Amino acid sequence: MRMKNGFLLLLWAASNIIRSALAATMGVTQSTTILKRGADALITSSFDVSDFGEDYLALFDEPCSYDGTISFSHPMSLKPGDQYFSLGQLQLNAMELMVEEINISPRCGVMVDGKRYGISMTTYGDDSSKQKVQAIVENGMLPAAAAATSAGDINTTFWLAPYSSGLTGIMSPYANDTNTVLIAGGSASTTVFKGNPTIFGTPPPTKKYLAQGIESLAKAGAKTYASVWEDAGFTRGVCSALPDLAEQFGLIVQSQTEVPASPTAEHFDPVARNLSLPENDPDVVVTCVYDKGCAEWVGSLRRVNWSPRAQVFTVCIGMESFVDAVGSVDAKWMTGIATWDPNLAMRDAVVGWNASEFADFFLANTARQAAYQSASAAGAVTALVQAIERANVFDSTAVASILATQEFDTVFGALSFDENGQSKAPSLHLQYNENTEVNIVYPDAASTGKLFYPMPTWEHRDCTFKSTCETGSASTVIGQCQEDGMCNCMNENALSTGIGPTASCVYVPVEDMTFISMGLLGTGLGLFFIQAIFSMSCAAWTMYYRKHPVVKASQPMFLCMIAFGTLALSLGIIPTGIQDSDPSINVNAACMALPWLFSMGFSIVFSALFAKIWRIKLVFGAAQRMRPKKVEVKDVAFIMIGVIMIQVVILLCWQLIDPMMWEREVLLSDANGYPLQSYGHCVSDNAGRFQIPLLSFDGLMLLYSLYLCFITRNVPSDFQEGTWIAAAVLSIIQILILAIPILIVVGSNNNAYYFVRATVLFLVSCTVNSLIFFPKIFRVHFKKEAPRVTRFGTATSIALHHQGRNHSALSSVELEQQKDDSGVQDPDGDSEGEDEKGGEWQGS
Repeated sequence: MRMKNGFLLLLWAASNIIRSALAATMGVTQSTTILKRGADALITSSFDVSDFGEDYLALFDEPCSYDGTISFSHPMSLKPGDQYFSLGQLQLNAMELMVEEINISPRCGVMVDGKRYGISMTTYGDDSSKQKVQAIVENGMLPAAAAATSAGDINTTFWLAPYSSGLTGIMSPYANDTNTVLIAGGSASTTVFKGNPTIFGTPPPTKKYLAQGIESLAKAGAKTYASVWEDAGFTRGVCSALPDLAEQFGLIVQSQTEVPASPTAEHFDPVARNLSLPENDPDVVVTCVYDKGCAEWVGSLRRVNWSPRAQVFTVCIGMESFVDAVGSVDAKWMTGIATWDPNLAMRDAVVGWNASEFADFFLANTARQAAYQSASAAGAVTALVQAIERANVFDSTAVASILATQEFDTVFGALSFDENGQSKAPSLHLQYNENTEVNIVYPDAASTGKLFYPMPTWEHRDCTFKSTCETGSASTVIGQCQEDGMCNCMNENALSTGIGPTASCVYVPVEDMTFISMGLLGTGLGLFFIQAIFSMSCAAWTMYYRKHPVVKASQPMFLCMIAFGTLALSLGIIPTGIQDSDPSINVNAACMALPWLFSMGFSIVFSALFAKIWRIKLVFGAAQRMRPKKVEVKDVAFIMIGVIMIQVVILLCWQLIDPMMWEREVLLSDANGYPLQSYGHCVSDNAGRFQIPLLSFDGLMLLYSLYLCFITRNVPSDFQEGTWIAAAVLSIIQILILAIPILIVVGSNNNAYYFVRATVLFLVSCTVNSLIFFPKIFRVHFKKEAPRVTRFGTATSIALHHQGRNHSALSSVELEQQKDDSGVQDPDGDSEGEDEKGGEWQGS
């Protein structure tokens, strides 16, 4: 095609039908295009030059004038429901484009013996049916040729073939019998051409069709293959050549399966499922099907979630309809065999286009991408035109001889034919790249890209092209898709989630775990060590001065238990500071350690204090009644054992039924749901069922202790600790009253929560030790006078019999006199001359 002043290609495309009509009206004998959809249905169209303005006509060179017409006739699938409609339209559009370009200026048809002939192409709708093709030939194409001959005209009839070897095979005997040249752009089965000297095909023979693909895959490392073909002449012929090709290139045949013509998922799914089994799993699957079968096969592979390392199709690669049917993601890296690519360096001798220009014109004229089927049909038309012009006659024998012996430059490549009339041109191994662009991957001399082998799995390609793994988003970071479809995150703070289309690298922010600061932990440990030293010092002092009257009066065993109990209380500071910052630490054990240590420490301390007050109450009551009362350790030991056992039973039930467990609660999350801030704490679903009895029992014990302290408030203070015990109990109550609401308020603030709890444990322990031991230490070391006893009633006295010594509390004067008569006290606080007996309290 030639246009003045370099007008845009788009304008040319829009004017194609008008230019064809102009050519039809300006020739003497040129006819219009006729489409036959049935045996008798004719559709004609004609235009007059006056229909177009002079400005438009000026775009073209001088109109063509013809001395006659050449008839190109052929069947073709014209209905959308026809099996070969899509492929047939690719070929029909290419034929129409070439005929129009040949007919118009500057070429103006075909030159034969000094005369110019326009091409008239008649297309018959064949419904993709062999019976219909036979009817078309017998009732349409043959009568038309006979009519022209009987009228005395020169036989200028030539046949073009429909798409597929099966349909062309119906025409070939008629062409051979009538010595009519038939050239096929969509047939590759050798049986169609062999023994028929006037029949030629532009595709390579079926036996050589897959050669380039198998060779390139073998070089890439493929070891096994399986083949699947539909029941049709071309597809069966192509796949039947695979065993020989596999043997030639060292591949092992895994399986060979035939499915019905026009196969669907019903036929393909079982085959795909069988191939996906581990004992099969071929490296390469060659699927010999037509265009609709390609999409069905890909769908089956998707459904069984399996893909071979290479998928080879006999058609489809390069077809726009294939990409539309399966989607651009699934089409990527699929391979196929073709005999043409727009990137090939070639130029047509008739229309002057190279392969790339032909593809551009085809796209502009049809709004479809040119496939090798299009170029093959276009090459068939221009090769036939060149043969006619070289023969310089319309004699079929002469034209066939030229076709059989010479080479023709076409948009399809340099065409020459073998002894059977089939193209000698090698096939090309094509593959879609990551941009769904077709590359020639073999042979190397014509390659426009490298073979991608093995092709990605479905999960991998979905991850790459459907997920945000490699692109990132507002809520994700960039990663690298892996073979299993998961995202390998490049950022150490990112986490791979999802698979395939949902794969992503979600940025996991550095979570503020709100761990207790090291400074506070150090402070807590410091408080524990202070209290531990304090408690052990008190216990050591008690044991050292155990024979001193002051210490004896308070009973060393109870004092040591108080010291031990406060040590246990302070020991609770350690599990309070344990957290999940160290995976090796059993945090759950620490959760229950605190209730055990606090309850046991509290029980030991206050059971000892309670026993001491109870002892005073017994002596005080006996004194009021002026009755002797001997209170031994065993008389109050049951109190301590009972208090401790009640606590132990409750704690054991808690431990066994619903123990405290460590749990981390999220305080703040990001857009992806990952925590920005959290805090860990111990929880129990039914903690209240155990905490309430424990606290209630402890509270009652504290209140009753206060009551006992109150009723014994008038007991002489030199030999009982009621005042100090009451002070200790009140101090503990005050500490707890203040601490509990504070703990509730700062519950999610780990630093504050830990500090308050550690401080409470320290204060409770330290307060009890201070109020119980400091008065005794003061009396032993700083107050050297003898103990005094005050009267509380006219007839009330308290007698102390301790280790065989009788101190009668008759009056302060009598007590002082007894001190003077008894001699000097030894360092242990014992008076000389005392006799050794067991110590007990007795009231009289």
